[in-house]
Amino acid sequence: QLVCQGVPSQNILAVTFTNKAAGEMRERTMRLLESIGQPVRGAPLVTTFHALAVRLLREFGENIGIKRSFVIWDRDDSMRSIKSALKELGTEQEARPILSTISRKKSEDTRLSEYAAKTRTFYDTTVARVWEKYEAHMKAEGALDFDDLLLRVHELLQNSEIRALLQKRWTHVTIDEYQDTNAIQYEIARLLTGDGNNICVVGDLDQCIYTWRQARLENLLLFEKSFPG
Repeated sequence: QLVCQGVPSQNILAVTFTNKAAGEMRERTMRLLESIGQPVRGAPLVTTFHALAVRLLREFGENIGIKRSFVIWDRDDSMRSIKSALKELGTEQEARPILSTISRKKSEDTRLSEYAAKTRTFYDTTVARVWEKYEAHMKAEGALDFDDLLLRVHELLQNSEIRALLQKRWTHVTIDEYQDTNAIQYEIARLLTGDGNNICVVGDLDQCIYTWRQARLENLLLFEKSFPG
């Protein structure tokens, strides 16, 4: 519909959550464009939040000190680092809940310095000490974990020149499964959309499956307030 109304297809950004969903959306988009005689080379970017983050960090990451050659740690890599940090600290705490806590805090856009400043319990202190070593391990290997991809893109989008360039590149933003967005994903969507408010989302409160990743149902419930008009 946007393309038929005159919006150049390459100016449309479509975001979802899984690679499978993005692949299916991409195939459907190609078929629709072909059916109206639109060249495939001018297709919208159909991607996931994390793949979009990788793309932007490869392109602009050096502006915030990230080398183009950064590597991406999966959960196994992260667990290996957390276990190593616990061993270095000589503590018997389990690695899994500590990694979950770090991931949850990053999803809430909480930085290590903020978390460390508010520690109240022995567990909080342990998490902060492990988190510090975890960050040091990643820095030594030139790595980012999945949560960092979103955090660092959010940081990147604070640059007004880069933000303006991307808002010009993608004048229209669409997001699927919007009920599964967390705080940092909401902020990324808001910054990419800008004052134009050309954003369309699809969501269903009954299909929220990412509460364990800090999905916020209020992002959908308050959509009209967040993006008036």
